[in-house]
Amino acid sequence: MAIITDIKVEILKSKSKSQVITYVTDANNTVGIGEAWWGLPDEKNPGGYASPIASVIENILTPRLLGKEANHIEKHWQDLSEFGYRYGDQGIYTMALSGIDIALWDLFGKNNKISITQMLGGPVHDYLPCYASLPPLRSPEIVVNETKRAIENGIKAIKLHEVETKYVEILRKEFGNSIEIMVDVNGHYNVIEAIEAGQDMKKHNITWFEEPVKPMRNYNSIKKIGTETGIPLAGGENEFTITDFKNLLEKDILMYIQPEITKIGGITIGKKLSPLFEIYNVAFCPHNFSIGPSLYASIHWAFSSIQSTWIEIPWVPENFGFEFVHPMPEIINGRIQKPKGIGISLD
Repeated sequence: MAIITDIKVEILKSKSKSQVITYVTDANNTVGIGEAWWGLPDEKNPGGYASPIASVIENILTPRLLGKEANHIEKHWQDLSEFGYRYGDQGIYTMALSGIDIALWDLFGKNNKISITQMLGGPVHDYLPCYASLPPLRSPEIVVNETKRAIENGIKAIKLHEVETKYVEILRKEFGNSIEIMVDVNGHYNVIEAIEAGQDMKKHNITWFEEPVKPMRNYNSIKKIGTETGIPLAGGENEFTITDFKNLLEKDILMYIQPEITKIGGITIGKKLSPLFEIYNVAFCPHNFSIGPSLYASIHWAFSSIQSTWIEIPWVPENFGFEFVHPMPEIINGRIQKPKGIGISLD
């Protein structure tokens, strides 16, 4: 028996990117580690916007789990989902549930000396390519320097979070076709602006155009942008439920699907989404901008899915205000190797 004896939540604070880390301890003093979504940057009060998510873990989810069998992961996920239905099946409640769920999977793996990839059926890839995901830098010089640093570390693909299309042209002029370029504007444009930007970037052969417009669930507008530009589109990080993803995929507007494991409810819902990605034959690229449990859990999930195409790796300049405390996974020739170790392989 692996009875849950303690659950703790910790907010790792930094000016630009905090982390909500969960720890689930059983009667054998084995600790599973997870991660929930973190909120928004808050330079005046780092970690402040993560507090509501941490509060859900501490005050709503934890009392439902203490004293229960840790190994019953699916049962706990169903119970917590049903218990919190009045809070809705999207948003802060599901984000908090993600942190608990990932920790329970990690705990099970540690207790049974097995990796999460093996728990999900085993790896279907020996390696997966990764791309360096740059934060919004708003400086051509810094973007070029960070791209050079990524290339020096063997990475052959870059994702920009810049809203001016000139950055794509700058990278193409500097590096030619030696790298792949993805562009994520986080819904910055309206439809007309997105079409114009897409048509401009198409000249420079980008791999995908991510979340081009707000509202981010305006599927008709997204489809129009794809039709008018002919550029592959990516999205899905702001979807939550299986129904959400099914509704999105039925529209046939994305080539790349990007669920965020710290929003959707963790690995338990992830394993149910994987067959959906096969049915709709969409490339699976888990969204992630954190170095820690969420990245490692995403890697395990990705290696268990035949649809997986890319792994997103945060690539942040020093002194940018992102103070990650967990190690970066090993990158060899621009690739992440299949996971080793037990649980999420973070320890």
